[in-house]
Amino acid sequence: MNYFPNGDEEIALIKFIAKFQYLSVNDAKYFFSTKKYYRKRITSLVEKKYLRRTKLNLVLDELGVEYAKLFNFEYTPINRNKKYLSRLLYISNLGAFYHKCSTVDFTPSFAIKDKEMFTITARKFIGILNINGIDYLSYHISSDHDNKYIMSVIYDIQKEHKYKNIIVLIDDIKRINIQDFTFGNNQVLVIEDTEENREKLKYLNSINWPKIIERYYKNKVYIAEYNFCDYTDYQNKYISFFYFLDTEKINRIKYFLRENKNKNADIICNSELKQKIQKELPLARFIVVDLEDYIDKERNVYD
Repeated sequence: MNYFPNGDEEIALIKFIAKFQYLSVNDAKYFFSTKKYYRKRITSLVEKKYLRRTKLNLVLDELGVEYAKLFNFEYTPINRNKKYLSRLLYISNLGAFYHKCSTVDFTPSFAIKDKEMFTITARKFIGILNINGIDYLSYHISSDHDNKYIMSVIYDIQKEHKYKNIIVLIDDIKRINIQDFTFGNNQVLVIEDTEENREKLKYLNSINWPKIIERYYKNKVYIAEYNFCDYTDYQNKYISFFYFLDTEKINRIKYFLRENKNKNADIICNSELKQKIQKELPLARFIVVDLEDYIDKERNVYD
C-alpha cells in the first residue's frame, strides 16, 4: 500500500480539514474532479489514518495531524464543544463550496488574526468572503435560529466599524424585515442561501453593467456621483443596479424619492428581485434583465 496521499486533490482535502477542523462526507465531492470514486478515496485516507470519521463528518486522524504539521499547513485544533458544531459545519460547507473558485476566497471567523476585534463566542459573523478583491463580512441565519439570534446579528452589524460591505446568508428571507438591516454601510446584501445563489455570488463583481447601460440608455447617462444610484443624466434619470437584495441601497433610494417627490428611479435587476424590491419601492421604474447574459464566467462542474 502507498501510505502517502494520492495526488494533489487528496492533499488539498487534508489541507482544508487541517484549517476548517470538520468536513461533511457529502462535501468531499468539491475536492475531486470525478464524483464517481471520491468515496473510495476517502475510505483509503481513513484506512491510512490521515482522516477519521465522526458520524457523517471527517476530521484529521493522527497521521493527518502529523502530515499537516510536517508541511506547515494552517492548522486549527478541533473545537469539541458540541454547542459550536453546527456553526463549524456550516462554515466548512461554505468553504468547501468555494474551494476551487477563482473569484471567491473565504476566511473563516476562527482564522481571523485580529483577536481584539473578533472573538468566536462574542461575534456572530461566520467569516469574510473576498469576492474579486472586495471583503464582505458575512453572517448566516439558519431556519434553526430564533428571532433573538436575528436581533443579535443586527446588533453585531451595528457595532461593526471596520467592514462596510456585509453579506447575510439566510435560509428564509421572508423571516426578516428589510428596514431592520439598514445601518449606513456601503452594502448589506441579504441573500437566500441556496446553491443557485452561492453560484451567482461568484460573479457579484463580474457583471458588465456598462454594456447594459449602452443597450438600454444608448450611453446618454453617466457614472453617478451620488450614493443612491449608479448612473444618471443629472436631470430625470437615476439608475440603480441590483444583482442581489441590497438593503442599504434600497434605503438610500427611498430617502431620495421621499425628499424629491418629482423625481423617479430606474431599477435594473432580474425578474425575481423585481418582486422583492417593488414591495419596498413601488413607484420605481423597473427594467428586467437576464443578468446571466452579461457575465463572463467559468462554472465549476461536478460530475
